[in-house]
Amino acid sequence: MKEIGFDSELLDRYFKGAYSDKDASYVVEVFCDNSKEEELKHLLIKQFYELLYEDEENKKNLDKILYRIHYDINTRLSAQKAWPFDKIIKWSFRIASVVILPFVILMGIHMFTETKLKKGTWVEIKSPAWTRVQFSLPDGTTGWLNSNSSVKYYGNFNTDRQVSLTGEAYFDVFKDKKRPFIVNTPEINVKVLGTRFNIASYKNENNVEVVLEEGNLVFNDKEINKSYTMRPNDLVVYDKTLKDFSTEVVHPQKYISWTEGKLEFRNDALDAIVRKLERWYNIDIEINGSISQDQRLRATFIDESLEDALNLLRRTLPINYRIENGNLKPDESYAKKKVIITLRTK
Repeated sequence: MKEIGFDSELLDRYFKGAYSDKDASYVVEVFCDNSKEEELKHLLIKQFYELLYEDEENKKNLDKILYRIHYDINTRLSAQKAWPFDKIIKWSFRIASVVILPFVILMGIHMFTETKLKKGTWVEIKSPAWTRVQFSLPDGTTGWLNSNSSVKYYGNFNTDRQVSLTGEAYFDVFKDKKRPFIVNTPEINVKVLGTRFNIASYKNENNVEVVLEEGNLVFNDKEINKSYTMRPNDLVVYDKTLKDFSTEVVHPQKYISWTEGKLEFRNDALDAIVRKLERWYNIDIEINGSISQDQRLRATFIDESLEDALNLLRRTLPINYRIENGNLKPDESYAKKKVIITLRTK
């Protein structure tokens, strides 16, 4: 086994506050040493998982806390372009202070480690409505979850790299020739070694979309056990009703721009626009009138309010709209806002 290049026990004492001035000087030296960067990443995420599961018997529900963290993170990130991972890590490691570990733990971003989770333990990462969540998996795979989405994986993930997806996610898969990475949805699964791709698989939508940005990907239809090997720029659309899929070549940026806080439409029909707006703004949309495939839009939304987006649609397409605020439900929660879109007749 390779020896680590620093005193992990001393670092542990430092993070717990039981350290001397000499210890503090040592920590500064370690965190400013570029050669120790990878080992430090592994140590920090190892401590994250140990803290997260040290009280496993009590099974504390951390959803509310995690949701609040996710909300705060995404609120701040929406106002600025996300930094590349390497830049964040190098910046963080040059700040030797007692807040470095809490920063890594609370952000919950960019985790590389070997998990110590017991077999039989399920781990679920969720993205609440109207947020985007950046995640990292124990094997080094990273990605984003869109609004109202989640990924689940088994505790032995390092030996069996499979996740179950609900909603939409973008994956940047860590390459491992011996262990393929598999994403499962109720209708399809995809198998990769190392690649970047996006999957949209919402329960209330009829289609499942898979778009490949880089690498190779094997798409498999569970119903008829039919496979298709995708190449970069390929889009596969699976129809849940027909239980079959179609393929086409596209520009992937349109399908993954949501990870950068953008909502892009490129000659999209009104029904596709409505689906994306519902997810993006966490609203329900009702259309009065017959939708024509000739009614299409080309636009990019960045931080626009719902009203701004709807006004743009009204100027571009023959529609009117009104917004109904959600009412208080019996359980004291609020229903979603509802947008009524009426098609104008010439």
